[in-house]
Amino acid sequence: MLANIIEAPSRQTRLMQQTFRCTLSALAEPLRPLSLPEVTAPEGIGTALWAMVLTLLDHDVTVYWPDMNESMRANLVFHTGVQIAEEPEKADWVVLHSDDPNAESVLDRVPIGTHERPDAATSILMLTSNASTDVLAEGPGFENPQELKVKLSESLVYRVIQNNQQYPLGFDLFLVGEHSVTCLPRSTRLMMRTD
Repeated sequence: MLANIIEAPSRQTRLMQQTFRCTLSALAEPLRPLSLPEVTAPEGIGTALWAMVLTLLDHDVTVYWPDMNESMRANLVFHTGVQIAEEPEKADWVVLHSDDPNAESVLDRVPIGTHERPDAATSILMLTSNASTDVLAEGPGFENPQELKVKLSESLVYRVIQNNQQYPLGFDLFLVGEHSVTCLPRSTRLMMRTD
């Protein structure tokens, strides 16, 4: 198994600082794609997702990642020390692919926090595909309502709308592309565009 472990990135601290700044900016500017630093990733994990994983996951949190193979799992645990959750109900972070037919059912099971502890909600790293849906978005980070495309299917957008209607409860969603991240926090209000 050790033969499958990749080397840590050179200048890892700088990489993590850059990625963390991008993540905070993405939260502050919802649905604006931001480029992430390039990093060599294990087979099966995209470079942007690996940069996010190295930055956000550590031994103090749990992650539910249903389609992870043994090599991915070995690299994840070796490089981050994260604890693996076997169920989404017990995860601080969930990694999903937007094409996963079970994605919506997993989202139905993640913790959404409580009114006393909204910060106890799970955060989602969702890998995007080619699907996109036209929405009208408003809320913190938007001076005026904006018409945008979200890199999710219509059914997942409906699920996110349901989630965000529970604000301040609900999950925060990070849409991870090949080289970028876009944030869709629970404070963002979405409406489907029908025109």
